[in-house]
Amino acid sequence: MNTSFRFKLAAFAFTGLLLLPTLDQLLNLSVAFKSTENRTQSTLPSLHFPHVRSFVQQFDRYYKENFGWRNALFYTYSRWKLNILGQSPLPEKVVVGKNGWFYLGNSYNHVVDQHRGLLPLSADSAQTIARHLVDTQQELAKQGIRFYVLIAPDSHTIYPEHLPEELTVSQQPSRLDVLETAMRQTSVPFVDIRDTLMAAKKEHVVYYQTDTHWNEYGTLIGSAALLNRIRQDVPGLPAPRLTDYHIEKQRGLGGDLTTMLTVQKEHTDPVYYVVEPVPARKARQVAEVPNPVSGFPSVRFTNASAEKLPRLLFIGDSFSHSMMQFVPGYFQSAYFVRGRHLDPAVVAAEKPDVVVVEIVERNINELATL
Repeated sequence: MNTSFRFKLAAFAFTGLLLLPTLDQLLNLSVAFKSTENRTQSTLPSLHFPHVRSFVQQFDRYYKENFGWRNALFYTYSRWKLNILGQSPLPEKVVVGKNGWFYLGNSYNHVVDQHRGLLPLSADSAQTIARHLVDTQQELAKQGIRFYVLIAPDSHTIYPEHLPEELTVSQQPSRLDVLETAMRQTSVPFVDIRDTLMAAKKEHVVYYQTDTHWNEYGTLIGSAALLNRIRQDVPGLPAPRLTDYHIEKQRGLGGDLTTMLTVQKEHTDPVYYVVEPVPARKARQVAEVPNPVSGFPSVRFTNASAEKLPRLLFIGDSFSHSMMQFVPGYFQSAYFVRGRHLDPAVVAAEKPDVVVVEIVERNINELATL
């Protein structure tokens, strides 16, 4: 092979590499590599003369998010980092733990730093949250409404033993410990279920290994703890019993954390719990109401055989989604709203007897602006 031929071959190969992204955008060659990003990607902008500068900025953002083979390159990079080097491809979003566990990273309200004790909650901040919750309780009490606050623990709290050694959880009082201490000085029912879940995990795993959330069994345990607390004030509420549920184990799938890394098919949960309530503990979903604020519809349930039971308004984050299969069966009606704010207009419209606000541990600071 002479020098001239080698030069032409190299030039041809180099030109081919330069054209590959454009060819992919024209011919969709990498269609098999789907994006797993949980956001809407930019679309091709239009040029409106003379706004050239804004067009250039919009096109730059569009191209960075859509250039040819982008998803395929991330698929390859993700597997190389995770499977060969044992490191997270997106360390700020997903922490790779031990024994097949994955955890949420610092991109989400600095959750790792929170658990390492690097962002403690001050006593003054805890008092501010407590005062706001007391004000909320008093305002609802004027309308004859009982108010409860439920904290869904982070998986870092319930399964610290699988965190990587360099991210060991601090032994100092956690942010939730500090808030719980402040709430003990109030009359607001503050439902801290950490001990309940820690005890339950000795029997069954209560959180997904590849996902941010508690699993169906953990949800059932958390829901029962909440209902038992409400029963202390509302004795007529049916007692939650595990015998009212058929629990079956199945092989699990990949969760939201491994999906972010595009490895959800290779890294899955070893178990998935199917939890089916008996008919007496089922409520009927009757409506979904668009919620443009959160982007997730509010969901209404009724329980025709429970006219004497209270009406529930439930404000919660993504942890509340799986609770919708268990909690409404204990109320005459239930209205679940995805959000972080208690809207007085919703309270006035729903006229509930009980309001529950659920929030995940890493976001307890948001209770100050509920």
